[in-house]
This record gives sequence, C-alpha cells and structure tokens, in this order.
Amino acid sequence: MKGSLIKRLKEIALSSLVLLLICGVSNISTLASSHSEAPGTYADRLADNTDVYAFRSTEAGREGFVTIISNFIPLQDPSGGPQFFRFDDSVLYQILIDNNGDGIEDISYQFRFTTTTVNPNTVFGMNTLNQDGVIRSLTDPDYNMPQRYTVTRTERSNGRRGRVMGANLLMPPSNIGPRVTPNYEAALAQPAVYTMFGNGGRVFAGQRDEGFFLDLGVFDLVNYRSLAPTGGVDSLRSFNVNSIAIEVPIADLTRNRAVPTSSTDPNAVIGVWSTASRRTTRVIGTGVDNQPLPPGVQSNTGGFVQVSRLGSPLINEVVVPLGLKDAFNAISPFSDNDIAPVVASVLDPELPKLIRFALAAYAGINITIPPAPRNDIAAIFVTGIPAGAVPGLPNYTTFLSDGRLHEYLRLNTAIPVTPMGMRSRLGLLGNDIGGFPNGRRVFDDVVDIEVRALLGGTPFTPATNVAPNNTFNDGVSANCEGFLARFPYLQTPNQGNNPRPANFPATQLFPTPVPSVTPTPGATPTPSPTPNPLLNPCPAAVADLGLIEGEM
Repeated sequence: MKGSLIKRLKEIALSSLVLLLICGVSNISTLASSHSEAPGTYADRLADNTDVYAFRSTEAGREGFVTIISNFIPLQDPSGGPQFFRFDDSVLYQILIDNNGDGIEDISYQFRFTTTTVNPNTVFGMNTLNQDGVIRSLTDPDYNMPQRYTVTRTERSNGRRGRVMGANLLMPPSNIGPRVTPNYEAALAQPAVYTMFGNGGRVFAGQRDEGFFLDLGVFDLVNYRSLAPTGGVDSLRSFNVNSIAIEVPIADLTRNRAVPTSSTDPNAVIGVWSTASRRTTRVIGTGVDNQPLPPGVQSNTGGFVQVSRLGSPLINEVVVPLGLKDAFNAISPFSDNDIAPVVASVLDPELPKLIRFALAAYAGINITIPPAPRNDIAAIFVTGIPAGAVPGLPNYTTFLSDGRLHEYLRLNTAIPVTPMGMRSRLGLLGNDIGGFPNGRRVFDDVVDIEVRALLGGTPFTPATNVAPNNTFNDGVSANCEGFLARFPYLQTPNQGNNPRPANFPATQLFPTPVPSVTPTPGATPTPSPTPNPLLNPCPAAVADLGLIEGEM
C-alpha cells in the first residue's frame, strides 16, 4: 500500500512537471490518427505508437489465447530505403496489462532490439550484394543489417522480476522489393513467428501492412468525400508499419490466473496499452573537444522515460487538447484522473462540436449533440461499460476501474469469439459484442464507431441516437489489402519498388443489388450488367473478415 501511494505521488509530480514543460513547447501540426498525433512523436517516428489491438484469437484452435498487437513507425513508404525500417535499438517497447483496474500495469512484455551489420563497407543498408543480393531466409548473408530482439515478461506480484520469454529472435527485413525479397511471407515472415518459452503463446516483430483504414479528410475541417460507408479514400492504403504482436493464454493475463466462464466475472476484463520509452541522456560524438565518442556515434544512458503511449484508438489526437498531448504520452493510465484538463476533455470533447459546425457550414446539415458532462464517453473509454448498461445485453460489460478514470483498451476475456459470418466492422454498434469497444480487432472500423459515439449516436444517449449521428461514416469501411486468418493477422507488408495507387476511392464493398424483375413472356431477356471492379475493390478484405452485408 505504501509503495503504491509513493508511486502515485511521484507520477502526479512528474505529470505536473511535464505539463509545465509542454506549455512552453511550440505547436507542431499533427498528421493522422495515432500516427504522429503529438508534437513529440511527430519528431520521433521510431518511438511513435500508432495502433493497439487486443482480442480473443480468431485463428482456429487458438480461442483460449489473447492476441495483442502494437504498431510503431507510421507512414512507411515501402520503397523507403536503403536503411528501410527497423525498431530503434535504444528504445524500450512495452505491452502493458492492468487486470485490477487501478491504472498500473500488473504485467508487462518488454521488447529490446539489437542490430548487427554483416558488411559495413557497402553503400547499401538493410540489404546488399554480399552473396547474390537475394534475401531467401532470416539468416541469409544478404540480409545485411539483421535485427534481433528479446522479449521479457515482468509481473507486479513478484516485484517485477523479469522472465525471458524469447531471446535472440530474428526479425524479418522490410519487404524491400521483388528482386531482393521475392517470397516474403513464406520465406521471411512466417519463420519469424516464434513460440514463447513456457506458455505455448507466440510472438512476432516485423514489418506489416498498415491495417488501419480511414479518410484523412477529417483534418481538412471534416471535409469527407462521403458520409456513407463507401466513396471515401483510404489515405493509409499502401503504407506499412512495424508491428510487435504477442499471443498469450488467457489465464496468464487475468487477475486470478484463471480462464473466466462468465462475462460478469470480476476477473474477466483486462486493460491493455502500449508504450515506448527512451533513455534520459543521449550523447552524439563529434570527434572534437576531447569527446570520448567518435564522429557519428551515439551513446544512450540513464533511466528510461516514457515518450509514447497508446490504448484506445484516436483518444490523444481527437480528445486530448494539443497542449497536453505530449504530457498524456508521458504518463501512465494511473495518473489520468489527476490531470484536470484531460478529464475535462473526455467529459466535454471538442471534436463533436467541430463536426456539428462543419456539417452545418458546408453541408447544410444541422445536428444536436449530447451536452456535457459526457458520461457516456467516460464509460466507453476511461471506466469501461458496466453490466446492464447496454439495452438487451444485461451481461455485456467492459468495466474495469477502481473508481477513478484510466484510459486504455478494455477486453472482456470471457466474451467468446464472434463466428465468422456474424462479425461486424461496427463491433457493439453492429450487434457484435466481440468487437470494439470490447477490445479491438484488426478489422474493427474504430473511426466510424468512435465518431458515432462522440456524436451521441449510441444507445447510451437515446435522444441523439438518430441519423446522421448514428449513421455517420468516413466513406472507408475496410482495409483493401485484407487481413490474415492467422497470427499475426496483419497482412503481408506492401512490397517496395512497385506502383502505388495515386487516388483510390474505397467505393462500396458490396455491389449494388440488381432489382429482381419478372420477365415479360416473349420479351428479349435483359442481360445482367457486367460487374464493375471499381464497385468492389476489396474482395480479399470482405472474404477474410466475413462481414455482414447488412452491417456495412
């Protein structure tokens, strides 16, 4: 008890100091989503946490596991060599789990990376002509800058003593191009899925397709190309990210180390978030003034300081005020309740007011949004939804809180995996309790779900649960590259040295049904229209997700 109080006081003091420092930092424009959402991460891409996913594993035979994915290094151009995209050897990357609702991690999975160089005398980087220039395996000598990592689990209950779950694990190279990485998924990515020590779980770290999908017209004052499920432009299509993914037995994550059988079991819900931390001191060698480091060499020393944090999607960029975004990235969920402006931004968010203004000013659409305090938003994002709050679903709950506000992704591990044919991109709003805000699956359309929630288009606010509040869309409903049906679920990264789409309307995922017409006797039959491929540019995504047509 005393240790927890001391930790809390230290965090409050640190967060107050960070707030004071941030007030003097110049504002820098953000880019998108959780990609460079704060001034600090805008300038520190290798530590920028872009998306976190947490869900019951959907791969056949793995339903007793939870998959957690944390993405970093946003907006990767697949041809962006010669160094391409590695994790930063000087950054501590972590996936964190709170299973008792106090906002402090009870379990952490820590990832540390180390890069070696086969041939330092080449002008290239990640790959070069050491043998024949083709990277055929993870140990191929043409993989010139292989990166290895160690994953360590710590637990609060044992004094945070570390247990190594995997060591010296090779990460695959980036998908450089058809000549260097011709058989990427089978030869390089799949062999990089490792079984973790002792628990039967799995781990992967490497480049993946950017599975997050949205139209970034939102930042042009909500200048969407479409407010329907289709017709928008997936602004992140053809980009890649670097992913850290773990698959862990449910019993390894819950408070009582058991698999819950009831969704209302107080041990069923876990809180999940991810962080990146840097050393306090970086020294860059100049070769002058008697510095001990040669030119270009860096030394990172001191304790780790958190610089990036992500739990629920989009919270920092569309809820937390600009002047507090770096401060929010620097604290843990434990301290959220103590930062009054952050609490105020949750209870009275700005984004729905901006959307209301834009719809009225540019589309002639007038809407009503719920007044503050937005306790409905607080329930979704910072306390969890209590049992009985969702009409018709008395046992649905994601509640996990000690009575204070803690922002992170909440997953009820007792809610079963939704069968393939019943899944909806809209999660709970599409009558699919296996999806967001119960965790987050890779295909959940969190943009449409969260905007509808912010506008009051949910059962929690019946007065505003009307169109367009509860039908709002950004015109992009799926990742056209689709997803894998197996761990690590995110698709093969886009290959370098290939053409990229310049402008690609993500038009409707399902072709418009042709009306049924009873033919007139003796009349010449009207031929069926030739399918237009532009009407369904994402067949792989639809097949992989098993989405319900009516939920689109």
